[in-house]
Amino acid sequence: MVLGIDASGPGLAVGLVDDQASGSILADWHWQRPRSAGAYLVAWIDQITREFGIPDALAVGVGPGSFTGVRIAVTAAKVLAWTWAKPLQGVSSLAAWAMAAPSQECVLVTSERRGQAFYGGLYYNAVGGPEPIVQDFPVDAQLPEDFPRLDGLWVIGPLVDDPWWMSRFGPKAKPLLNIPLLGSNVAKLGVLQGFTSDPVQLAPAYLKPASVGAPKPVSQRL
Repeated sequence: MVLGIDASGPGLAVGLVDDQASGSILADWHWQRPRSAGAYLVAWIDQITREFGIPDALAVGVGPGSFTGVRIAVTAAKVLAWTWAKPLQGVSSLAAWAMAAPSQECVLVTSERRGQAFYGGLYYNAVGGPEPIVQDFPVDAQLPEDFPRLDGLWVIGPLVDDPWWMSRFGPKAKPLLNIPLLGSNVAKLGVLQGFTSDPVQLAPAYLKPASVGAPKPVSQRL
């Protein structure tokens, strides 16, 4: 069994999958409520392990996303991997989210929007797992120069409700509404990647541009 954890977006996701060929989902909990990781992560993991036992491996979303949420999830996963003496794989939170898109289609995953700034990842959702077309990137009002305009691109995340941005993602960009990032997909992506991460060296993927997370000067906060 593989336990998947993510807290990079507006909530918390914990899932457990069978790591055999079927990859069947044993448990999948998610809550779209900001800043819920610290309050519920340990309790959810405790309940899952009481029901199913200690997993054989762990996978955790390393971001990009919420600075605090990613840090909590990565730290918890490292502590559990060390305590249980189990392998740990860090995965892109955006890649795990991309797995919710239709198979063999291109999808843009957006996360942690603040004004005109957000994080993005452009993927082809292949049968063997999401393949990056453009590596996860920060946006501050402008898309990367190498961002392709793809016809019929699927879009996930907070930007789906913004017509201005949707028109810039490509001709006939299509929203995938109310699609949460699932812990089971984090776990499945960990299985696909093979648990090659060094738990000691594993760290959050911070891609933070200034307008996403830089603190304001003291004079502007008063």
